[in-house]
Amino acid sequence: MRDMVELRDATPADAHAIATVLVRSWRVAYRGLIPDDVLAGLSIPDRERFWSDGLTARPPGTSAVVASIEGAIVGFAATGPPLVPADSADPTLGDLYALYLAPEVWRRGIGTQLHTAALDRLRSCGFTHAGLWILDTNERALRFYIRQGWTDTGRSQLDEGPGGNELRERRLHHDLSD
Repeated sequence: MRDMVELRDATPADAHAIATVLVRSWRVAYRGLIPDDVLAGLSIPDRERFWSDGLTARPPGTSAVVASIEGAIVGFAATGPPLVPADSADPTLGDLYALYLAPEVWRRGIGTQLHTAALDRLRSCGFTHAGLWILDTNERALRFYIRQGWTDTGRSQLDEGPGGNELRERRLHHDLSD
């Protein structure tokens, strides 16, 4: 039986639930990819402040959508203009900043629903193609995005992650016209 999933735009009141999903997801998805002490040190209150600020003073062209089951938020996706200067010069390019689910709802189709909603939000902001940065060693996520029509651009970067740890990321691309 499929879960009855509700998708809606995120509000500042969702910041705690989004932070909780993010931290829980990172601790499972990135185990073995990011040092355990970094994952253990992730702070729900810190992430909640970040999301509360971002959802309160939403920059133009940004969007966040949450997925809930019976009123409980189980996932979210966030989109907007690229944050990396090399990409921000292209006004037709939007980024998928984040897409995370609570581990207990993985592989139920909710990620696909969130992904579709996120790309729809990018289209509604006038973007004609999308990019995302993905942890280079996150094979599970890479398989998901490839199934969703993303392609590897061959670009990579080092990003500063939690605790100042360097994270090697690769750039993926998706055409939004299809």
